[in-house]
Amino acid sequence: MKLKDKVAIVVGGGSGIGRASATLLAQEGAKVMIADVVIENANKVAENIKANGGEASTVKVDFRKEEEVNEMARVTLEKYGKIDILVNTAGGIVGTLLPTNLTGNLPVRGAPVAEQTKELWDWMIDMNLNGPRHCVRAVINHMMERGSGKIVLFSSVAALDGLPNNSDYSAAKAGIIAFTKALAREVAPYGIQANCVTPSATWSEGRQAAMERGRQKGREIKVDMSGLAMPEELAEAVLFLVSSGSDH
Repeated sequence: MKLKDKVAIVVGGGSGIGRASATLLAQEGAKVMIADVVIENANKVAENIKANGGEASTVKVDFRKEEEVNEMARVTLEKYGKIDILVNTAGGIVGTLLPTNLTGNLPVRGAPVAEQTKELWDWMIDMNLNGPRHCVRAVINHMMERGSGKIVLFSSVAALDGLPNNSDYSAAKAGIIAFTKALAREVAPYGIQANCVTPSATWSEGRQAAMERGRQKGREIKVDMSGLAMPEELAEAVLFLVSSGSDH
Protein backbone atom coordinates (compact mmCIF):
# COMPACT_ATOMS: atom_id res chain seq x y z
CA MET A 1 0.00 0.00 0.00
CA LYS A 2 1.36 3.39 -1.02
CA LEU A 3 -0.37 5.41 1.70
CA LYS A 4 -0.34 3.13 4.73
CA ASP A 5 -0.90 5.12 7.96
CA LYS A 6 -1.38 8.41 6.08
CA VAL A 7 -4.29 10.75 6.85
CA ALA A 8 -5.94 12.55 3.95
CA ILE A 9 -8.61 15.22 3.70
CA VAL A 10 -10.48 15.19 0.39
CA VAL A 11 -12.60 18.32 -0.07
CA GLY A 12 -15.42 17.74 -2.50
CA GLY A 13 -15.06 14.03 -1.80
CA GLY A 14 -18.75 13.24 -2.13
CA SER A 15 -18.82 13.07 -5.92
CA GLY A 16 -16.83 13.15 -9.14
CA ILE A 17 -13.06 13.46 -8.94
CA GLY A 18 -13.26 13.80 -5.17
CA ARG A 19 -15.22 10.57 -4.79
CA ALA A 20 -12.82 8.68 -7.03
CA SER A 21 -9.80 10.17 -5.24
CA ALA A 22 -11.09 9.41 -1.75
CA THR A 23 -11.87 5.85 -2.77
CA LEU A 24 -8.45 5.27 -4.34
CA LEU A 25 -6.52 6.83 -1.46
CA ALA A 26 -8.41 4.62 0.98
CA GLN A 27 -7.63 1.55 -1.13
CA GLU A 28 -3.96 2.48 -0.80
CA GLY A 29 -4.19 2.56 2.99
CA ALA A 30 -4.99 6.17 3.83
CA LYS A 31 -7.46 7.18 6.52
CA VAL A 32 -9.71 9.58 4.63
CA MET A 33 -11.76 12.51 5.91
CA ILE A 34 -14.36 13.19 3.23
CA ALA A 35 -15.46 16.83 3.34
CA ASP A 36 -18.41 17.96 1.27
CA VAL A 37 -21.22 20.49 1.43
CA VAL A 38 -23.64 17.67 0.52
CA ILE A 39 -23.04 15.43 3.51
CA GLU A 40 -25.35 12.70 2.20
CA ASN A 41 -23.01 12.15 -0.75
CA ALA A 42 -19.96 12.14 1.52
CA ASN A 43 -21.60 9.56 3.79
CA LYS A 44 -22.31 7.26 0.84
CA VAL A 45 -18.67 7.38 -0.25
CA ALA A 46 -17.48 6.71 3.28
CA GLU A 47 -19.86 3.78 3.66
CA ASN A 48 -18.56 2.27 0.44
CA ILE A 49 -14.95 2.71 1.56
CA LYS A 50 -15.66 1.04 4.91
CA ALA A 51 -17.57 -1.77 3.22
CA ASN A 52 -14.40 -2.52 1.27
CA GLY A 53 -12.18 -2.57 4.34
CA GLY A 54 -10.97 1.02 4.33
CA GLU A 55 -11.22 3.76 6.95
CA ALA A 56 -13.16 6.96 6.31
CA SER A 57 -15.05 9.70 8.15
CA THR A 58 -17.11 12.63 6.93
CA VAL A 59 -17.59 16.29 7.76
CA LYS A 60 -19.99 18.78 6.25
CA VAL A 61 -18.21 21.91 5.04
CA ASP A 62 -18.95 24.87 2.82
CA PHE A 63 -15.38 25.69 1.93
CA ARG A 64 -16.29 29.27 1.03
CA LYS A 65 -16.62 29.85 4.78
CA GLU A 66 -13.24 29.94 6.49
CA GLU A 67 -14.62 29.07 9.91
CA GLU A 68 -16.14 25.84 8.57
CA VAL A 69 -12.87 24.88 6.91
CA ASN A 70 -10.96 25.49 10.14
CA GLU A 71 -13.45 23.24 11.91
CA MET A 72 -12.85 20.58 9.23
CA ALA A 73 -9.14 20.60 10.06
CA ARG A 74 -9.83 20.54 13.80
CA VAL A 75 -12.18 17.56 13.50
CA THR A 76 -9.63 15.67 11.40
CA LEU A 77 -6.85 16.28 13.91
CA GLU A 78 -9.12 15.25 16.76
CA LYS A 79 -10.10 12.06 14.94
CA TYR A 80 -6.76 10.98 13.46
CA GLY A 81 -4.08 13.06 15.19
CA LYS A 82 -2.43 14.41 12.03
CA ILE A 83 -2.99 15.57 8.45
CA ASP A 84 -0.58 14.25 5.81
CA ILE A 85 -2.54 15.01 2.66
CA LEU A 86 -4.93 17.71 1.45
CA VAL A 87 -6.77 17.22 -1.84
CA ASN A 88 -9.23 19.88 -2.97
CA THR A 89 -11.44 18.92 -5.89
CA ALA A 90 -14.39 21.19 -5.02
CA GLY A 91 -15.44 24.01 -7.35
CA GLY A 92 -17.32 24.44 -10.57
CA ILE A 93 -19.24 26.61 -12.99
CA VAL A 94 -22.49 28.18 -11.87
CA GLY A 95 -25.57 26.31 -13.00
CA THR A 96 -23.72 23.76 -15.10
CA LEU A 97 -21.78 21.63 -12.64
CA LEU A 98 -23.12 22.90 -9.32
CA PRO A 99 -26.44 22.08 -7.61
CA THR A 100 -28.91 24.93 -7.49
CA ASN A 101 -29.00 24.88 -3.67
CA LEU A 102 -25.48 26.36 -3.75
CA THR A 103 -26.18 29.05 -6.34
CA GLY A 104 -29.28 30.76 -4.94
CA ASN A 105 -30.61 33.42 -7.27
CA LEU A 106 -27.57 33.52 -9.52
CA PRO A 107 -28.10 32.88 -13.25
CA VAL A 108 -28.23 29.27 -14.39
CA ARG A 109 -25.44 29.87 -16.89
CA GLY A 110 -22.26 31.91 -17.10
CA ALA A 111 -22.35 35.40 -18.60
CA PRO A 112 -20.16 37.40 -20.97
CA VAL A 113 -18.19 40.20 -19.36
CA ALA A 114 -20.60 42.73 -20.91
CA GLU A 115 -23.44 41.26 -18.83
CA GLN A 116 -21.58 39.90 -15.82
CA THR A 117 -22.57 41.17 -12.38
CA LYS A 118 -20.19 41.69 -9.49
CA GLU A 119 -22.35 39.30 -7.48
CA LEU A 120 -21.68 36.50 -9.97
CA TRP A 121 -17.96 37.36 -10.18
CA ASP A 122 -17.55 37.34 -6.39
CA TRP A 123 -19.46 34.07 -6.05
CA MET A 124 -17.28 32.33 -8.64
CA ILE A 125 -14.06 33.61 -7.08
CA ASP A 126 -15.25 32.37 -3.69
CA MET A 127 -16.10 28.95 -5.11
CA ASN A 128 -12.98 28.43 -7.20
CA LEU A 129 -10.18 30.44 -5.58
CA ASN A 130 -11.00 31.57 -2.05
CA GLY A 131 -12.37 28.17 -1.03
CA PRO A 132 -9.22 26.25 -1.98
CA ARG A 133 -7.13 28.95 -0.28
CA HIS A 134 -9.10 28.49 2.95
CA CYS A 135 -8.40 24.75 2.84
CA VAL A 136 -4.66 25.24 2.44
CA ARG A 137 -4.57 27.89 5.15
CA ALA A 138 -6.33 25.54 7.58
CA VAL A 139 -3.70 22.78 7.31
CA ILE A 140 -0.45 24.44 6.27
CA ASN A 141 0.90 25.36 9.69
CA HIS A 142 0.30 21.83 10.95
CA MET A 143 2.19 20.42 7.96
CA MET A 144 5.03 22.90 8.42
CA GLU A 145 5.38 21.99 12.08
CA ARG A 146 5.57 18.29 11.16
CA GLY A 147 7.98 18.90 8.29
CA SER A 148 5.97 16.99 5.71
CA GLY A 149 2.79 17.11 3.67
CA LYS A 150 1.23 16.74 0.24
CA ILE A 151 -1.22 19.25 -1.22
CA VAL A 152 -3.11 18.79 -4.49
CA LEU A 153 -5.39 21.49 -5.87
CA PHE A 154 -7.46 21.43 -9.05
CA SER A 155 -7.50 24.02 -11.80
CA SER A 156 -9.02 23.66 -15.28
CA VAL A 157 -8.04 23.88 -18.92
CA ALA A 158 -10.16 27.05 -18.85
CA ALA A 159 -7.27 28.67 -16.96
CA LEU A 160 -5.00 28.08 -19.96
CA ASP A 161 -7.33 28.57 -22.93
CA GLY A 162 -10.06 30.79 -21.48
CA LEU A 163 -13.72 29.77 -21.45
CA PRO A 164 -16.07 32.22 -23.22
CA ASN A 165 -18.91 33.49 -21.05
CA ASN A 166 -17.04 32.23 -18.01
CA SER A 167 -14.23 34.75 -17.51
CA ASP A 168 -14.81 34.61 -13.74
CA TYR A 169 -14.27 30.84 -13.67
CA SER A 170 -11.27 31.10 -16.01
CA ALA A 171 -9.67 33.81 -13.86
CA ALA A 172 -10.22 31.88 -10.64
CA LYS A 173 -8.76 28.69 -12.05
CA ALA A 174 -5.76 30.59 -13.43
CA GLY A 175 -5.36 31.98 -9.93
CA ILE A 176 -5.18 28.42 -8.58
CA ILE A 177 -2.21 27.67 -10.83
CA ALA A 178 -0.31 30.78 -9.70
CA PHE A 179 -1.29 30.20 -6.07
CA THR A 180 -0.01 26.62 -6.21
CA LYS A 181 3.30 27.66 -7.77
CA ALA A 182 3.91 30.30 -5.11
CA LEU A 183 2.80 27.94 -2.35
CA ALA A 184 5.12 25.19 -3.60
CA ARG A 185 8.10 27.53 -3.40
CA GLU A 186 7.15 28.65 0.10
CA VAL A 187 6.70 25.22 1.61
CA ALA A 188 9.38 23.19 -0.17
CA PRO A 189 11.92 23.98 2.59
CA TYR A 190 9.53 22.33 5.05
CA GLY A 191 9.37 19.05 3.14
CA ILE A 192 5.93 19.79 1.69
CA GLN A 193 4.95 19.34 -1.97
CA ALA A 194 2.14 21.37 -3.53
CA ASN A 195 0.87 20.49 -7.00
CA CYS A 196 -2.03 21.36 -9.27
CA VAL A 197 -3.97 19.13 -11.66
CA THR A 198 -5.44 20.94 -14.67
CA PRO A 199 -7.95 18.69 -16.44
CA SER A 200 -10.33 19.24 -19.29
CA ALA A 201 -14.04 18.39 -18.98
CA THR A 202 -14.72 15.41 -16.72
CA TRP A 203 -17.56 12.89 -16.81
CA SER A 204 -18.62 13.63 -13.23
CA GLU A 205 -21.97 13.18 -11.53
CA GLY A 206 -22.46 16.95 -11.67
CA ARG A 207 -21.99 17.05 -15.42
CA GLN A 208 -24.31 14.09 -15.92
CA ALA A 209 -26.99 15.72 -13.76
CA ALA A 210 -26.69 19.00 -15.66
CA MET A 211 -27.14 17.19 -18.97
CA GLU A 212 -30.16 15.36 -17.64
CA ARG A 213 -31.72 18.66 -16.53
CA GLY A 214 -31.19 19.94 -20.07
CA ARG A 215 -32.86 16.88 -21.58
CA GLN A 216 -35.84 17.31 -19.25
CA LYS A 217 -36.24 20.81 -20.64
CA GLY A 218 -36.39 19.41 -24.16
CA ARG A 219 -32.86 20.21 -25.29
CA GLU A 220 -31.05 17.71 -27.50
CA ILE A 221 -27.74 16.95 -25.83
CA LYS A 222 -25.03 14.84 -27.44
CA VAL A 223 -21.92 13.76 -25.57
CA ASP A 224 -18.54 13.13 -27.17
CA MET A 225 -17.05 10.79 -24.58
CA SER A 226 -13.68 10.80 -26.34
CA GLY A 227 -13.11 14.34 -25.09
CA LEU A 228 -14.01 13.68 -21.48
CA ALA A 229 -11.78 12.56 -18.64
CA MET A 230 -13.09 9.98 -16.18
CA PRO A 231 -12.88 10.76 -12.46
CA GLU A 232 -10.97 7.54 -11.87
CA GLU A 233 -8.27 8.63 -14.34
CA LEU A 234 -7.71 11.88 -12.47
CA ALA A 235 -7.70 10.03 -9.16
CA GLU A 236 -4.64 8.16 -10.40
CA ALA A 237 -2.88 11.50 -10.90
CA VAL A 238 -3.85 12.50 -7.37
CA LEU A 239 -2.48 9.24 -5.98
CA PHE A 240 0.87 9.81 -7.65
CA LEU A 241 1.11 13.38 -6.36
CA VAL A 242 0.32 12.44 -2.75
CA SER A 243 2.53 9.32 -2.65
CA SER A 244 6.26 9.06 -2.09
CA GLY A 245 6.65 8.57 -5.83
CA SER A 246 6.38 12.34 -6.29
CA ASP A 247 8.76 13.35 -3.49
CA HIS A 248 11.32 14.74 -5.91
